[in-house]
Amino acid sequence: MTPTIFITGISGYIGGQFLHDISKTHPEYQIRGLVRTEEQQKKIASKYPSAQTVIGDLDSAAILKAEAAKADVILQLADADHNPVVLSLLSGVPKTGTYIQLSGAASISDSSNGLGQPTTKKWSDIADLAEITTFDHSHWHAITDQLVLSEGKKQGVRTAIVVPPAVYGAGQGEIRKTSMGLPWYVDAVKKRGRGFTLGEGKNISSVVHVRDLSAALILLVEEAVKEGGGKAEWGEKGWYYVDGGEYVFGEVAGVIVREMVKRGLIEGEEVDRLSTEEGQEVHPYAELLWGVNMRVSGERIRGLGWQPKMGDVFESIPELFEM
Repeated sequence: MTPTIFITGISGYIGGQFLHDISKTHPEYQIRGLVRTEEQQKKIASKYPSAQTVIGDLDSAAILKAEAAKADVILQLADADHNPVVLSLLSGVPKTGTYIQLSGAASISDSSNGLGQPTTKKWSDIADLAEITTFDHSHWHAITDQLVLSEGKKQGVRTAIVVPPAVYGAGQGEIRKTSMGLPWYVDAVKKRGRGFTLGEGKNISSVVHVRDLSAALILLVEEAVKEGGGKAEWGEKGWYYVDGGEYVFGEVAGVIVREMVKRGLIEGEEVDRLSTEEGQEVHPYAELLWGVNMRVSGERIRGLGWQPKMGDVFESIPELFEM
C-alpha cells in the first residue's frame, strides 16, 4: 500500500523544506498536512497539487487525532513545546504507525564557562542518551521530549525525536524561507548600526543546513515505512541529533558584519562585546541565540547512512541578504 504521511508545520521553515523535498523524492507517497488558513492552503496547493491539506491548528484535537489515525507516519514539525498536539496525535496513531517529533538542541545549551566562552562538551545521542532523555524540566524542550517518549510507550507506537542545533540556509518551502538565529542577528545589527557578540563571542554551536535536516527526516520516514521500522531505532533509543558542522559565533559574526559593510547596510566593521543585560536590550533571547555553546554529535543518524551535503554556514552568509 502507498504510505500516507501527515505533517504539521508545513507552512514553516523546516516543515516547508521537508514538504518540498519529500514531494520530489517520493511522489508516490500520499502527503497530508495541517495549515492554519485558507490562504496557506491555496499557496501549498499551487506548488504541491498532489499534497492534501486540512485547516486547523495545534489545538484542533479532533482533527489531529483523525488525521493521525489515517497516517502511516506522522511528523510534528511545528511548535516543539506544544504538549496538546503531542497528546492529540499520539492518541490517534495506529499501532503500526510511527510518530516523529522535531525538537531542538537548546536543551543542552551551555554557558557554564561564562557568556561567550567556549566549552569542550559535545553531546552524543548514543553515549549521553540516558542523560539527555531525562533532563530536569528546567532544560528547554525537556517536558515535551519526555512526553513523546512516555506517551509513545503508553500507546505502543514507534516514536523518534529529531534534534537539530542551529539551522541555517535558505529554505525552499512555499511560505517561510528563513530561520531565526542568523537572520535575526542581521536584523539586530541593522537596528544597532554595529556588529556585536555576547562577551568575547568564543562560544561554539553545532549547525545544520535546512536541506540536510530535511534529508535526515526523509531517511527516518523511509525507514519507518519498512517492515518493523527498518534499521532505525525508535522509542527510548529513537533520539537523533542532526549536525553538519560547527562555528565559533564571533567568527561568523565578523563575516556577517563585513558583508553588511560591503553592501552598505552599516558603516563600520567594529564588533562590540555586550554583557547579558546589553544583549537582552537587543533581543530577549540574545543569550540563547548568540551567546551559548550548543555542541552535539549526531552519531545515530550517521549510522543510517546520512551525511551532510550542503556547504558550510560561511558559504550561506550571502543568502541572508537575498531572502
